[in-house]
Amino acid sequence: MKRARIGWVVVTALALLALALPACEPKGSPATTAKAAPGAKPAVKVSDEPMKPEEIAAASGGAAAAPPAGAGAAAPAAPAAPVAPGTVIAQAVLQPAKETPGFSGTVTFTATGGEVHVVADVAGVTPPGNHGFHVHENGKCERDPAGKDFTTAGGHFNPAGAPHACPDAASHHAGDLGNIVIQADGKGHLDVTTSALSLSGPTSVIGRSLILHSAADDCTTQPTGNAGGRLACGVITTVGGTAPGAAGGASGH
Repeated sequence: MKRARIGWVVVTALALLALALPACEPKGSPATTAKAAPGAKPAVKVSDEPMKPEEIAAASGGAAAAPPAGAGAAAPAAPAAPVAPGTVIAQAVLQPAKETPGFSGTVTFTATGGEVHVVADVAGVTPPGNHGFHVHENGKCERDPAGKDFTTAGGHFNPAGAPHACPDAASHHAGDLGNIVIQADGKGHLDVTTSALSLSGPTSVIGRSLILHSAADDCTTQPTGNAGGRLACGVITTVGGTAPGAAGGASGH
């Protein structure tokens, strides 16, 4: 009888212990954490402390964890510099009539709105002083059969049929850019803005030519300003492109 009573007590104690063990097991133990298959992302952990949203996201393979409070966020990339709408650029590279050591010349045309900004720089030019500078009707810089330079460029670009004059006159050829002043060192610079030219439509300079003359433009003599021979010529093209054919609108040579 005594042995039976002891056995009953032992069995009862073991049963109570088996019931108590699961209830006492701490949260987050292997018994309550889902086991991930090899190579799988870790499951969301369970603990006495509530998980933060970024911890849940990181544990479940979701969005990247947010930076801690107070941490500096990465600076956004700087936006690209805005490009003014309607801005187009064309250029002419001048070639001398005869072999001239050290000669160079470039002209750029920038159109914004209803005006064209013309900037020219030349070097290796003689003699010093004023030299006529005009847009001519044809985009050809060749010698004629008799060997005369750049006659293929035609006359001044003049789509409106106006008289020749300086660019500040009330009426003048669209191609009248006046004079570029050559310094004692053979360099010259011109910067002029005009509404008589454009880079599209009937007053477009694209596909025409730019002529540097040997003498000063007197802005009076018709139809050329008595600017003399043609020292240099360049076909006007869009930057990086070619010039389409252009025709008409000439005055003089």
